[in-house]
Amino acid sequence: MNARAFPRVKMGRAVTALLLLAVLSTAALVHLVWYRAATQNVETVVASLDAQSTAAVRNALTSNLALVSSSAEIIRSVFSQGAVRPDDEVKREFLFLSLLREQPAIAWIGFGFPDGRFFGSHAMPDGEIEMVEIGAAAPGKPRPLRRDLYKPIPGDIFFENRLKSESVYVSEGSPWYRRGSMSTEAAWTVVSVLPNGFEPAIVVSKRVEVFKHFEGVVMVAVSLNRLSATLSALKVPKGSKAFVLTRDDMVLATSESSDGVVAAHLKDFPPSDALAAAVATAATRDGIDSSRTLVDSKSLGPVFVSSGKLPFEDWRLVTAIPRSTFAGDIDANTERVIFIIGAIALLAAVTAILFARTLFTRPLSRLAGQLHLIERFELEAIEHRPALLAELDDFSFALKRMSSGLSAFARFMPIEVVRPLVDGGIEPRPGGELREITVLFADLPGFTELTEELGSGVEPSLTRFLTSSIAAIHAEGGTVDKFIGDAVMAIWNAPNDEPDHALRACRAAAAIRDAMHAMPPIAPKHDAIRVRIGINSGVALVGNIGSAERLSYTAIGDVVNLASRLVGAAKEKGVEIALSDETFRRTRGDLHARLLGAVNIRGKTAPVCVHTIDPSMKREQVARHGD
Repeated sequence: MNARAFPRVKMGRAVTALLLLAVLSTAALVHLVWYRAATQNVETVVASLDAQSTAAVRNALTSNLALVSSSAEIIRSVFSQGAVRPDDEVKREFLFLSLLREQPAIAWIGFGFPDGRFFGSHAMPDGEIEMVEIGAAAPGKPRPLRRDLYKPIPGDIFFENRLKSESVYVSEGSPWYRRGSMSTEAAWTVVSVLPNGFEPAIVVSKRVEVFKHFEGVVMVAVSLNRLSATLSALKVPKGSKAFVLTRDDMVLATSESSDGVVAAHLKDFPPSDALAAAVATAATRDGIDSSRTLVDSKSLGPVFVSSGKLPFEDWRLVTAIPRSTFAGDIDANTERVIFIIGAIALLAAVTAILFARTLFTRPLSRLAGQLHLIERFELEAIEHRPALLAELDDFSFALKRMSSGLSAFARFMPIEVVRPLVDGGIEPRPGGELREITVLFADLPGFTELTEELGSGVEPSLTRFLTSSIAAIHAEGGTVDKFIGDAVMAIWNAPNDEPDHALRACRAAAAIRDAMHAMPPIAPKHDAIRVRIGINSGVALVGNIGSAERLSYTAIGDVVNLASRLVGAAKEKGVEIALSDETFRRTRGDLHARLLGAVNIRGKTAPVCVHTIDPSMKREQVARHGD
């Protein structure tokens, strides 16, 4: 057969055809794989955004309700400490009015006396303020009622009118009074009737005692209408809705009413409210306590229903967010990609061979090297490597930002804990181990009084204290566990082994004390005692404590509790450092400490032997350590 009978193709054309075929087929295959992966990733991203939105709303709502609770605690503290007597009319009105005007969410601030009297400040819906006083009832007589009406003016209020009548309201019969009088903690209740009549509200109440004598119950109320307004003002994603529910699905508040009406129960919402229906479906199908579920809605498509407990009674925040809120544009753009990728593939085929190495191979190799550095947590070596392709250049910028973010993240968690997770690919999940540790608690004495005295001016002093404490702890190989207000908690011998952990903790305590005395006093009366420190050693459960969604590397157990309470023992003994006999014993004679004697510690059946490190001993101790 004649060889020329077969058609011949030039190599250049064949290579070009093969490259075109390879690029086009690869592009088609890549697009198919990418499309499937992108669809899955979109679901992950949407779920993450939903979780972030829900968490933001929950945190904001929790913060608002915490402010309400703190207002009740302020009044209780003022009354209990005798700064203002509950029956001191002028000072009492000034205190209630100041707090009422400071917190717009509060509708009532009141106080119920054991003899049935009641006094309260009420922020009315029209903006006016009324002072309501219900007197004690004479036998067979109704209770006298006095209402003073005030109109707010810039920077003050203006008295308008005084009304006198009678009242049938009995504060000691109200749920908030009964629960508050029987509990030493803040009691949250849902009530329908307040001194001005029918006004559904949530009320936090606290028992007030002066020198162990029961004086009455303070109450702070937030009307359900105002709670709904507060919820509406939070950053709820557009087209979504948030609910505050009780255990039996009673609706306390919602970010958006249905047809202008807030239903009293979840099942009472009209069928036209698709979001409320999705929440009801989730509650029926999975139980409302499930953290997150996906419900199909005929009118809205998939709806994420997320539920989380609020730190008040058994109330829960439930959010209903349609998937389209986050993914509508993403889904539309994903569908358009298939029509665009063909044209891009043709153009890419012509230039693929010439520019593949310049545009892809080298930049990707550099980026892979950067990722390996991140994997080893060598964040200081990450730098921006310019690339011709904007995407790869952005990727390089993103890696640089990621390294900065991880560096910032390391500030919130000990680097010894973070590095094994990133370097070794260890999955962070709940778990721990029993191990011997030394625990240190340090705080500023009289910080509450300092805050009241200096206001925001106390922040620089707090920052200096925490900065000095962290430096001293890290210098001795300790791990900063957490900050608790003005206090810092640190542990030794976890996660890294430190055989002399007790001695290291004591040296860190002495360094903290010396650093605080090297600074000017925060206030003249805080000169002698600059810090309070408690140290204890023993076996504790150390590890990732928490849930699958949120973990904290920490230590728990009696050894931690005793270390915390030794701070109070230091105050009782008039010293700055108090360490347990167990810690002193573990220093094996390398610590010069002075015995303070046995101290009764709350929660301990037997007294605890306590030692201290005097300032004069510090230099001698350092010399011993240097030897």
